[in-house]
Amino acid sequence: MKILFTLLLVFLLFSGKSQPIVPQKMDGSKFVFTCANVYFEVDAAKGARITSFKLNENELMYVDFSTTDMAGSTFWPSPQSVWGWPPAVNLDSRPYLATVSQDKIVLKGSPDGKSMLRFYKTISANRSDTSVMIDYCMKNEKSSAQKWAPWEITRVLNGGLTVFAKGEGNITGDMVGRTENISDYVWYDPDQTSGEAGSKFFCDGKGWLAHVTNGNMLFIKKFENIPYGKNAPGEAEIEVYTAGDKSYTELENQGIYASIASKDSVTWSVKWFARILPASIDVSLGSTSLISYIQDVLNREAPVTTVEISNVASSKIYPNPANKLLTIETGLTVSNPVTLRIIDLQGRIVLTHFLTKAKDELNIESLQPGIYIYDLKQGAETFSKGKIAIIF
Repeated sequence: MKILFTLLLVFLLFSGKSQPIVPQKMDGSKFVFTCANVYFEVDAAKGARITSFKLNENELMYVDFSTTDMAGSTFWPSPQSVWGWPPAVNLDSRPYLATVSQDKIVLKGSPDGKSMLRFYKTISANRSDTSVMIDYCMKNEKSSAQKWAPWEITRVLNGGLTVFAKGEGNITGDMVGRTENISDYVWYDPDQTSGEAGSKFFCDGKGWLAHVTNGNMLFIKKFENIPYGKNAPGEAEIEVYTAGDKSYTELENQGIYASIASKDSVTWSVKWFARILPASIDVSLGSTSLISYIQDVLNREAPVTTVEISNVASSKIYPNPANKLLTIETGLTVSNPVTLRIIDLQGRIVLTHFLTKAKDELNIESLQPGIYIYDLKQGAETFSKGKIAIIF
């Protein structure tokens, strides 16, 4: 009986651990995730903007929408020099079409008439490390290719301590004098540095950006580390801006600047963490204990899914995003079998298709909306792989 009880307990523990966190639809246009002591909220009516991120009921972001629209966390195309100001309303503030698909919130925006970009956002939560994953998809609706970089802008209350690992090159921008470079980590504390607000600094990073609020609430953003010099013109992997009235600071991170073919898309993932810091952690400029704690969080979590795309053959999979049919062009003869696999972000193979000709079609209506990984194999060799978005 004792053995049976132990086996039952182990089963319950493991089955409970594997259960997904299902988002909840609230009144109006808001969708939320609650995981342990973390609360995450996105508002489809406000440009699919993240409107709350709480730890132990305490807000980590600047969310005062009553006085300004410059609140919450949003997503823009980079570089800003192409579109100027203000941001395109269809991308930044107008309603997105939203649905809950299993354990994900899937949000679909409208095309911007100037840039001809359309945004999709797919959001999920991870019970094992109480994190939130945001997959941003930029689709080029233009009839020709164009180059853009993804750009996440997260507004937090002014004050607190911002830190990240420094990459190559120098820190630049109007606020460079308000930063401290200590042992190859960049620190910014508006309460302990002098200078005017309403300015910004730019720097290459190493794939993460952290901020401490109220002395013990840690917010970490993890994203793909882009090679130095692969950022959009006039921009950087990490940018920090403090508003002129000192009401908020923007924690900004950008992805690689790359060409997007007509009717094609790119997907970029950012993972958010929130932690209560132990009392033993020193929260000050140059703190080695704070850096060690941040690195521990980053090293323990599962890495952000990235895919190195290789195309030995001139293979194509389109449209991307797709909703009913995929067209697959392998660029190969099919004398040897070619296999397409579609894999979800948890690593599960959700669809396998054997190609019978160099150009083939596949019905994908059975798949749930979201971001997937695909690969093409001929025999034991994988000759093409990448990400694909499936929409509703």
